[in-house]
Amino acid sequence: MAKGDFVWCDLSSIRVVETKSFYGRLFGWTYDRLTQPDGTAYEVAATPAGEAGAIFEMPETFQTLGLPSFWMPYIAVDSVETACEQARRAGGKVEVGPLAWSGEDRIALIRDPLGAGFTVHQGRGLKPRSAGEAPGQRAWCALYVSDVSAVRDFYETLFDWRISTDPMLSGGYRVRNAQGVAVADILELSDELRGRYQFWGVHFAVSDLPEAIGEIERSGGEIVYRGRSPGLSTVLAKDPDGAAFFIREAPAGAASGGSGLKWKTVLGLLLI
Repeated sequence: MAKGDFVWCDLSSIRVVETKSFYGRLFGWTYDRLTQPDGTAYEVAATPAGEAGAIFEMPETFQTLGLPSFWMPYIAVDSVETACEQARRAGGKVEVGPLAWSGEDRIALIRDPLGAGFTVHQGRGLKPRSAGEAPGQRAWCALYVSDVSAVRDFYETLFDWRISTDPMLSGGYRVRNAQGVAVADILELSDELRGRYQFWGVHFAVSDLPEAIGEIERSGGEIVYRGRSPGLSTVLAKDPDGAAFFIREAPAGAASGGSGLKWKTVLGLLLI
């Protein structure tokens, strides 16, 4: 695992039971319920290819603010404490943490200068996944903001990323880690498409894009935008409680089996 790699994602949900059903139908997820220190559930979702993410109930404090449900990516760092200090100095905000999470792992929730939230993770309990996963798995992550220049230095400082324009992204930016490996994209979206929030978007692979679109609409979700980059169709959707996520068609022959992550105990996840 390298600093700046994406290693996990989870969904802070307003209605966990309904949300589990929605994604279960869409991605074929099954769930393994873990218990957080406060007694609430942390529902780890999986496909035959392994664990894909998790769903947990949004803390009441944040529900009272009227926030929609939302997906959150986890990004690897060498030290959570150092990452928090760097984030503050670079104009970000540490929302929660640092906290013990699982075993010796540690996490913190940070917001960039435009308010997009993400979780930093330190430890060996989570491993990065490559792009092009099997159906139902996280395939990619991308940051959707109003102004890339307002956050570029922040992320390059925090994760040793190198962010540069890419002609394949129609004006977007490709994010590479210190080893030169592409790990994410950053794109500017209008308020009309992005909504009122700046956010990190999690992309999931599906076996049949038109069928997945139909399932989202039948299940009370919303198709917000259909885009296309060279050789790849990507759809921005929202679940019934407003959580934005992306779907894209899995490559033909994508593996459907594999091992899950090794961690099985969640210790201290009390964040949005």
